[in-house]
Amino acid sequence: MTHKYSMGQLVNAAAAHFADRTSGTYEIVRLMPEDSRGERGYRIRDTVSGSQRAVGESEIRAAGAERAHKGR
Repeated sequence: MTHKYSMGQLVNAAAAHFADRTSGTYEIVRLMPEDSRGERGYRIRDTVSGSQRAVGESEIRAAGAERAHKGR
């Protein structure tokens, strides 16, 4: 399977538990292999602080997706 997001793409937190701890915009810096459940992974970097974390595809969404959805 291919990754939904690509290197350099900007994303935001999608999972509630993740968004509560950290908000803002992140850049995809590495595509990671699937985990034991088959979920594709990513290494993301905070565009402000530069801190990095590993996340699953279900924990992020494309930056701007919230604004596009709210505008409907």
